[in-house]
Amino acid sequence: MNTFKNKIFIASLLLIFFSASIVLYGDPDGRTGRTLKSSANGCGGCHGSSALTDVSVLLSGPDTVTAGTTRQFTITISKPSKLGAGLDIATRNGVLAPVSSNIHLTNGELTHNNDIPMTSGSVTVQFNYTAPAVPVFDTLWATGLATNSNGGSSGDDWNWAISKRITVKLPTGIISGSLNVNDFNLSQNYPNPFNPVTRIFYSIPLSDFVSIKVYNSNGNEVASLVNEKQNAGSYDIEFNAVNLASGIYYYEMNAGEFKQVRKMILIK
Repeated sequence: MNTFKNKIFIASLLLIFFSASIVLYGDPDGRTGRTLKSSANGCGGCHGSSALTDVSVLLSGPDTVTAGTTRQFTITISKPSKLGAGLDIATRNGVLAPVSSNIHLTNGELTHNNDIPMTSGSVTVQFNYTAPAVPVFDTLWATGLATNSNGGSSGDDWNWAISKRITVKLPTGIISGSLNVNDFNLSQNYPNPFNPVTRIFYSIPLSDFVSIKVYNSNGNEVASLVNEKQNAGSYDIEFNAVNLASGIYYYEMNAGEFKQVRKMILIK
């Protein structure tokens, strides 16, 4: 009987140890659902209760992608005192795929295979984004984890990345000529401030002659971006200010009786 009790006791200890191991070393191959797309908690609960601004999480890649094409992006996670990293990357409409061998796709999101070693407190991971077949505005979200690479979660820190906006467009530059546009509109350029390239978005509800010009702070014209008759729809155009000096500029749209002016800032 004592031998049987000893076996039960040993089994209980093993169960406790195994459970503790799950708490300490759980999810070595990453978790999804931790970005701002679907969570307000991020990595909290397992790796610190809240996001820390001293963990740098940066998404880099093109702001505009042609519909149906694939472009490469990167995520860089940095904190000088840490040795390893983890991540979760999500998108609203596109399709993600790993490029670096230390990440994989699960539940439509990208996450780490194991703790990713940092070099001098930083690591950069590459991945692909395939745009949907139709024009749309899309978003990339990411959460980055900076670890001590000791198999546990105590002392690990994390942070959100700044969400990255992606304009998915047709090769013609029309965002969607099939959209039901109800009014004339000239939107704020993006990004703003910019250096040296930005995009200007506008829409017209009917076929009309459209003019969009850029002026400096003295009122002198520095660029003519659109000067033609266009069909009803929503459009975007690129403005490259590589030959202009830093400062405040104004872009004006005229179409029929519609006229609107917006301000943008060039910083070099």
